[in-house]
Amino acid sequence: MADERTKIFVCFESHYQKCAERLDAWSHTNHDKAFYNRREKVPIESEAAESIKKILREQIHEAEVTVCFISQTTSLDDWIAWELETSKTGPDRNGLVGIILHEHATCPPALVESGTMFVSFKKDAVELAIEWALTEHDTSEDFTLQDD
Repeated sequence: MADERTKIFVCFESHYQKCAERLDAWSHTNHDKAFYNRREKVPIESEAAESIKKILREQIHEAEVTVCFISQTTSLDDWIAWELETSKTGPDRNGLVGIILHEHATCPPALVESGTMFVSFKKDAVELAIEWALTEHDTSEDFTLQDD
């Protein structure tokens, strides 16, 4: 069972919010999903994005693990790319977990060769991946937890 005190930051496209909400065994640092979803309406390079980035950066660095839901279009999302890169910086680099939602999902480049544990969206697999990411956040080698 997941440690209730483990803090996670969840990266997702707004149409996968229900998936993000299913990760209820962990404390989400970006628990205000309405605020999180609003970021998609603001161009990431705009002046208006700076205040959003400031809040997200704090939430990311408050977390111990960043979990990213990966679909066919996730790799095209500039906000998710920024969140993942931010998760890999700083003195307390977050562990990384990629949850593959579709057979033909395209992995965001920021997760590749970054010590990411890739898993399918199954409770046991996600729990194992988050526990692994807590201890192996300094590696650059990626791993995939295979389904039985």
